[in-house]
Amino acid sequence: MIPETAHQLMQRLAANTQVGYSFEREFYVGDAVFEADMAQIISRKWLLAGHVSRIPDKGDYFLFRVGSEQIIVIRENEASVRAFFNVCRHRGSTICQADSGNAPKLVCPYHAWTFGLDGKLLAARLMPEDFDKAENGLNACHIRVFHGLIFINMSEGEPDDFDATFGDFGPILDYHGLAQARIAHAGSYPTTANWKLVVENFFECYHCVPSHPEFCSMHAADSIVAVGAGPSSGPADAVASYMPKAQAWEASASALGRPTGNIDDAPDSSHLRLLMQRMNKQGWAAETQDGTAPAPLMGQRSQADGGRMHLSFSPFSQIVADDHFVILFQFTPRSALESDVEMIWLVDGRASEAEVDVAKMIWGYHATTSQDKVITENNQAGILSSRYRPGRYSDQEGSVIKFQKWYLNQFGQSRAE
Repeated sequence: MIPETAHQLMQRLAANTQVGYSFEREFYVGDAVFEADMAQIISRKWLLAGHVSRIPDKGDYFLFRVGSEQIIVIRENEASVRAFFNVCRHRGSTICQADSGNAPKLVCPYHAWTFGLDGKLLAARLMPEDFDKAENGLNACHIRVFHGLIFINMSEGEPDDFDATFGDFGPILDYHGLAQARIAHAGSYPTTANWKLVVENFFECYHCVPSHPEFCSMHAADSIVAVGAGPSSGPADAVASYMPKAQAWEASASALGRPTGNIDDAPDSSHLRLLMQRMNKQGWAAETQDGTAPAPLMGQRSQADGGRMHLSFSPFSQIVADDHFVILFQFTPRSALESDVEMIWLVDGRASEAEVDVAKMIWGYHATTSQDKVITENNQAGILSSRYRPGRYSDQEGSVIKFQKWYLNQFGQSRAE
């Protein structure tokens, strides 16, 4: 039998997919599907790798792992951050083994080939006379630093134009002071589940009431039903009832200087971006256990406006920003059944250690993401069963349907209505 190509595989699976129902089992468990995801989607998108405050000094680096790839993100100098595939040009050994560190030069531990922080090969012992060091520098990875956020793109050719794709996010990131922020806490929640299940869970709040008591305590019940996971995630009547409150808050926040407006990309977009502004629970200054602020105001604010910003660069890279802190969410595919879930809490770079209550700041979303890890792993375990069949979505899972349409569009496929 002739092996099925990636195009034929996705064409077959798309033909069996019905709008309003979850994906077929193979989407969530198949190695061949994951390989297609890596080649067609993951390697071609701009992925949030971290924040520049993690590598403040020359030679500081960290490894960003995605699929079977390891990317060295390293500070070359004050003005430049570089990214390289962690592969020696000699016989392929990894160069950096530690997750992070400082290296004045990048030296392969196998045969001591030595590379500069710009990726150029500096030394290779006992090589033939016709060996050209200039042709054996490290393989560079596309990288862009945008308002302090480090993005990488593993495309072999030219990636999507970063400024054309994300430039309109600039004013809101500037207002929140992302470039001048610092890391206050980082959490890791490795999840034994396919990346699509991780994203789908993040994109809906149908599960919030039964699964997330801490999250629900920080938010009004009508906002959870209407827009818990985005502008298209709730029932139409709930959205219509909630929006006058949201619009009134947005007008008052705009008067205090917050850039307003929303972005809600269609399924045929390259990255499925989202930007929305939402008010906090009445009387709450921040998303904390008691609603009080855990840190000083961030960015350009002169006073709190009692709101939060949700921003999605892509399904893999998300931000939630309160008046006093920002959370970076990184959903990184590792294999068909493994995903890295990382969260980075940022505070204003001028805030002292004594001014930041880390425990208060992380309370809600640490609990929520720990719970998400459990329920998503349970979801994956059930899908591994021979009895799994695609299930009907509720009226509160519209954003999941949109994500699935976007996903199939990346392969040039559509869903049967």
